[in-house]
Amino acid sequence: MATNRIIRIAIGLALIGYGVYSGNAWFYLGVMPLITAIINWCPLEMKMGTCDPATGCCATPNQAKDERSCCTPAKEIDPKSINSFSNIEKPKIIDGVTQILILGTGCAKCVALTKVVEEAVESLDGKFEVEKVEDIEKIMSYGIVSTPGLVINGEVKSTGKLLTLQEVVALINKV
Repeated sequence: MATNRIIRIAIGLALIGYGVYSGNAWFYLGVMPLITAIINWCPLEMKMGTCDPATGCCATPNQAKDERSCCTPAKEIDPKSINSFSNIEKPKIIDGVTQILILGTGCAKCVALTKVVEEAVESLDGKFEVEKVEDIEKIMSYGIVSTPGLVINGEVKSTGKLLTLQEVVALINKV
């Protein structure tokens, strides 16, 4: 059990005990930390950013979100399911140019992915067209719900996480 949950249980029981002993309203105040510890959900930790549903909502600092995730846990997307979106413009591959789209609204992870993709393109041989897409409607048309997203030649390759240089190079080389 996480330390923060143990502390909330202890505080809750102490306040309940004090309220029962003194006969005042402190009893009711002690119920809130006790309940949040029992159900493992704490609104304060959600506001502070240490809430991680993958490990139980109220996580310890050691269990905090993976630093490469951006807003939500990373989720791999099957490119075949993305093709069902009718409003996606299929890229035209002209003269062997690989089209790379970075989908994101401008958060720090999106900017960082743009820099990583640019480094990867510089290190590889070939013709590449890199475009940063910040239009929400166009991002949504690819089925991206968490940014940043990486699209190579019309196929969504990654969403919701910051890729390393090696991961981007591997994805580009698979094309």
